[in-house]
Parts: sequence; structure tokens; C-alpha cells
Amino acid sequence: MLDLRFPVGPQAPGEARHALDELTGNVHEERLDEVRLLVSELVTNSVRHAGMESGQWIGLRCEVNGDVLRVEVTDSGPGFDAGKPLPSLYQDSGWGLYLVEQIADRWGVRHEDGTRVWFEIDVQ
Repeated sequence: MLDLRFPVGPQAPGEARHALDELTGNVHEERLDEVRLLVSELVTNSVRHAGMESGQWIGLRCEVNGDVLRVEVTDSGPGFDAGKPLPSLYQDSGWGLYLVEQIADRWGVRHEDGTRVWFEIDVQ
């Protein structure tokens, strides 16, 4: 299990992605690469859209429970409602939640003391 915090800033997505190295050996490498991508996208969304200031943090929690890896990214922003995101082919950004929808086996958003975006990937 990982339960970490990263300071808000442009370095947060990379730090979160590299923190997932702790899961090597517990999750098949191909699936772990997908998790790295999704975590990077969600932490980037927190940095860009949550409206947080220096000194605040983004949380990352990962837990393997049987055949399921559950990941949660938390921030203190106002959040959004989960849906079926469909970005335009002509846009340069905004693909993060679309990727979560396409890759994760399940995902959602919870609003309690900020925003918690979670996803689950079946690892077996």
C-alpha cells in the first residue's frame, strides 16, 4: 500500500508516477504502465484545475487487494462530476479523464473534504 502526499506544482505528476515503482512485482508491468499514465493524468488535473496554492498537497493512495489495484488521487479543489468524457480530436489537452474511462475497469469521483478521484484496475 502507498499513502503519499506531493506538494502542488509542476513536479507533482512525475513524483507521483515514480512513487508507483514501489508496486513493481505486485502488479504486472504492462498494467503498472497504465496505472502510471492514469496517475500522471489525474495529478496533472489536480495541479491545473483544483485552484490550489503553494503549500497545499495532492494525495495519492494505492492498494492492491486480491486481484484489484485501487488508486485514489485527492486534492482540496471543488472537483467535478464523473461522466463519460469525450474530448474533441482537435484539442491538445483534456484527455486525462477520457483515458481513465478507457483504461480503468471502474472509476468515480467522491466529494468529501475536497475531491477524490478513484479508479480500479483488475491486475490478474
